[in-house]
Amino acid sequence: MHILNQNNMWDVLHHITDPYSVRILRATLHRPLDAITLSNTLGIPIAVCYRRLKELERLGLIEAVGRKLTQKGKWITLYKAKIKNATVVMKEGKLYLRLSFRYGQEEEMEIE
Repeated sequence: MHILNQNNMWDVLHHITDPYSVRILRATLHRPLDAITLSNTLGIPIAVCYRRLKELERLGLIEAVGRKLTQKGKWITLYKAKIKNATVVMKEGKLYLRLSFRYGQEEEMEIE
């Protein structure tokens, strides 16, 4: 699994520093949650929550892990963070983004 590439580096960097995205990733690190629950518990407007989830999923930072049926009979998607740590480091004058995943893999790429 490779998330980082030069085409999406700045999008990934943006989303790991965006306050809403960070809160969503933190909340879904240990348990899957749906957009409505995330919106209500984190105080994120529902439209913004759906947009962030879509972007985080497109970037490979979060994944849909199941669905559940609401009391009103509607199916909703459950999301779980794929990354557990994100670090920006400077080594020998070069800046790098390092991602650590739930499954133990790590990726690192120079930020150009």
